[in-house]
Amino acid sequence: MVKNIRGIRGLASLLVLMTGTSAFSAQDKQPVFIYLFSKYGDFVNIEMTEHRLHDTVSLVEKIRQKYPESQASVSMLFSGALSQALVERNAKTGIKDFLVDAARRGIIEIGYDGTDEPTYSYRPLAAPDLRMPAEARWKVHGDSAEQFLTEARDVATGRVQKGKSGGLKAMQEVFGEAVCIKGLNVGLGIDSEYVHHLGRLNTKAILWGLPDPNPALNIHGYRGSVEQFGLAMSPIPNSSPEFNWVNHYLRLSETSNAAVRVVAAQEGAEAIKKVVTAVDRSRVRMVHVELGDVRMYLSQFFDAGELFPPLKVAYNHPDHPNLPQEAFADAKQLEEKQASQEALMQWLAGDFMRGNAGSTFISSGTLAKMSPSNVGQSISVAELQRAVASTLKAWGDNTYPPDYLVVGNQYLSLADTFQVLCDVLADQSRTGRRPETVRIRQIFGPIDIVDEHGPALGSVTATAVARVAADLATRLRDESWKDIPANAVPVWVDVEGLHLTSGQFLRLMAESLVAENPSAAIKIKMTYSISGNGMGYPKQRSPVEQGGTWTFKPAPLNLPSASRAQLATPILAGR
Repeated sequence: MVKNIRGIRGLASLLVLMTGTSAFSAQDKQPVFIYLFSKYGDFVNIEMTEHRLHDTVSLVEKIRQKYPESQASVSMLFSGALSQALVERNAKTGIKDFLVDAARRGIIEIGYDGTDEPTYSYRPLAAPDLRMPAEARWKVHGDSAEQFLTEARDVATGRVQKGKSGGLKAMQEVFGEAVCIKGLNVGLGIDSEYVHHLGRLNTKAILWGLPDPNPALNIHGYRGSVEQFGLAMSPIPNSSPEFNWVNHYLRLSETSNAAVRVVAAQEGAEAIKKVVTAVDRSRVRMVHVELGDVRMYLSQFFDAGELFPPLKVAYNHPDHPNLPQEAFADAKQLEEKQASQEALMQWLAGDFMRGNAGSTFISSGTLAKMSPSNVGQSISVAELQRAVASTLKAWGDNTYPPDYLVVGNQYLSLADTFQVLCDVLADQSRTGRRPETVRIRQIFGPIDIVDEHGPALGSVTATAVARVAADLATRLRDESWKDIPANAVPVWVDVEGLHLTSGQFLRLMAESLVAENPSAAIKIKMTYSISGNGMGYPKQRSPVEQGGTWTFKPAPLNLPSASRAQLATPILAGR
């Protein structure tokens, strides 16, 4: 579809630069947020898991007592299978009660990780034939998502256990609503069908975004794509290259460029110093630090390779699932790693945070509060019209839409923009007048991305565009749950006998909004249904399944006044 991604991104960058450079400069260093997390999935070697849990809570408690201003809190991620195992052991060890109490006191937040759900070989992973209709492909992925999120599976065979809960559903039955979610089992790329089903279980969690580079991803140019995307999602100082919205969920990425990576706390203070001193501080930065990594508790032979993680041994050898004694680190090794981990935490909470105003540990819940969703909020139609006019001037005859729109103090994704334009023009078509404000609603991107730019010749009237928008608006307002959502941007739109791409109709609605005469003829322009960053976004799934790229938008943070910045001049922006 895209022959020259760099050229497309360059044009989109030009759209941003045309707004003026003031939005891209920051006089002060922006804060670095340290996101503490810990992952737990091993329900086989359960004593080691409980040991890790106690050690991690104790470390965070120690740091909170010594540095209360640091607000240290760790996001602990559990699989459904482990959550159930902890409940079963609670009468004997009190482990669930221990965790619930730690959460009550703010020491931990509890999330979900599906990475190690039983098992690696028999997981419900969809692979529909790309020749199938888009609706059929969506349903195949959706059914897979529903199974993964809710079904219990035998811990040895991975086969479904009827009548029992599994996955995220099981985890939430034990610990309540997850504050963060990792490992949805969709592979890298857009996860529209998965979050559609996730929304029936959890609408508030932060989802993990782009992972650290990994040879297993096998994506050429991964690092460059991640960096470009991070730049596009951080247009102002109080935004972050590691933080953005996709498909109505906040996403927190492990990396945004070569300087930002996940740091295992046992690497020690020097490792985190290297990261936080290398990052560009013109934007807010977020760095993942893993506490209580299972590798700390394993001997050298078992902390990597074919024998790692421990559940791989259990799944591959169900007759002898438990690790042998020689697999565990001896007391001296563990003590040394724990000392390095504590030294990292002491340096962060003490030297770094006290010397860098605004930098702190950040929890999933706090992040969500700092960047609330704008769904349900209203925007001025007059401001929308001004933003669209600037956009169209910069857009010109380019065939690829930029990434998002800025209206007043709101960022609108392409999908949001499609929806608000539909609603405004629908009112105009029905009443002859435009509303003063329009509400942002939840909307999905197209369920299919076509490798076409639509017709190059012809014109339609603004009146006809508004009439079609009125028909679409009724469907887009239907937010009731269906296997395939009704509130999704259409793949094709027909106007006065012309079969147009969603990108073409988006442009036509924009032209209609600024047209002086409702009966004016608007020239058709070739327009693809995906932006440059949408096309370049790292993925293991087919480009035709990337309609969720229409939901990309930055997630600016409500920071203390010393770190706040104004939004850029309204424009459809991208890189």
